[in-house]
Amino acid sequence: MTAEAIQSDDIPTGTSRQQRYTAVAIALHWAIALLIIGMIAVGWIMEAMPGGPGSPKTAIIQIHKSVGITILLLTIARIIWRIMNPPPAEPPMPKLQSLLASSVHILLYVLMLAMPLTGWIMASAEIGLHDTRYFWTVEMYVPGIPGLPAETREGIAEGFEQVHSNLAWVIIGLLVLHVAGAVKHQFIDKDGLLARMAPGLFGRTAGPVDNGQGAIWAFGAAVAVFAAIAAVSLSTAPSTVAPVTVAEDNQTPASNAPAWAVDYEKSSIIFRSGYMGRPFEGRFSGWTAQIQLDTDATPANANTPVDGYIRVAIPMASVNTGEPYYDENVTQGDWFDVAKYPEAVFEVTGGVFKDSDTQYEATGVLKLKGGEHPVRLPFTLKIEGATATAHAETTLKRMALGVGAGTLTAEKGDAEWVQDDVLVVIDIVATRQ
Repeated sequence: MTAEAIQSDDIPTGTSRQQRYTAVAIALHWAIALLIIGMIAVGWIMEAMPGGPGSPKTAIIQIHKSVGITILLLTIARIIWRIMNPPPAEPPMPKLQSLLASSVHILLYVLMLAMPLTGWIMASAEIGLHDTRYFWTVEMYVPGIPGLPAETREGIAEGFEQVHSNLAWVIIGLLVLHVAGAVKHQFIDKDGLLARMAPGLFGRTAGPVDNGQGAIWAFGAAVAVFAAIAAVSLSTAPSTVAPVTVAEDNQTPASNAPAWAVDYEKSSIIFRSGYMGRPFEGRFSGWTAQIQLDTDATPANANTPVDGYIRVAIPMASVNTGEPYYDENVTQGDWFDVAKYPEAVFEVTGGVFKDSDTQYEATGVLKLKGGEHPVRLPFTLKIEGATATAHAETTLKRMALGVGAGTLTAEKGDAEWVQDDVLVVIDIVATRQ
């Protein structure tokens, strides 16, 4: 058998070799195709996985979001490359078949943009604790959405979740049609069409018209979009510069009450709440307390405070729940926003009431995230010699304090929720000075 005969075996009957796509177009085609198929499969798997902090689902969600943004960026590059490098001519086919093929291709391009965009919008509006970080690096939110009111974000998230899920079925249908058409061309029409996008695997081609042009424009546009979104996210993030503390906050008001030195190793500030119905506990460290209190005073009546002053300063970044997932998210903007408000202060000025030798109540102001909130803190006080042991408990409403305002307080579908009630437990051991 001659070389010419061997060569002719690879050429479809009655046709000449098709010119293939450029290497860049082929690489983008298969990269996006594989990523889309993988994303659909992972989406189904995620639906059946249990969630919660530290679960594999949390990491998979982050990967799913990052890959979705990658598909969006690659699609931008592919569209620009296609515009600058028209595809090779198709073999002759019936007009209706050509129209159907073109329609499927156009719809696939629309879906390659719409799928990641709807998912990205949903993730940016989602009311929950999940961040949208590109492979755990920069935040990649759709500009403007995270700053919307919680009710608006909730509606956007629910609407786009439905659209995103439905589009998944649409793209599955289009992929089936696309693959069916390719198989028909390869095994029924035998016109060598499939070899244009998979040369060598499904036959030989005559090569591309040229190597293509505009790589800088195509991939540069994708990089520019990524950089612009990252820049907007970074520019709208809370400033890392701590605000200047007002001088008057550090000034001790006039008080003749004895001072008490806190034993921080024996003292604690703990809070308890619930995530998705599961209780959790956290504590703060590095806090400082200035306490002056006349425990020997006998007030004239229940409405007369005893001489005293209390100021407790808490570094909010010191929070520790024992769950990295909680600790990472609770310090961020919608929650404690420690970058902008690094410290919370509870201050009591002349508002300590003595109900009995062991029962007291401190009426003060909690300064948190730029707001001031009146707080009544009942506490028991036991004194042995020069040492005092105090125990206090009070329940705060996190929504009223502006903490986690974008997160639901009760179960609703699959959305994450955190209990509104937060029990604060304070134990202090101090020595009279």
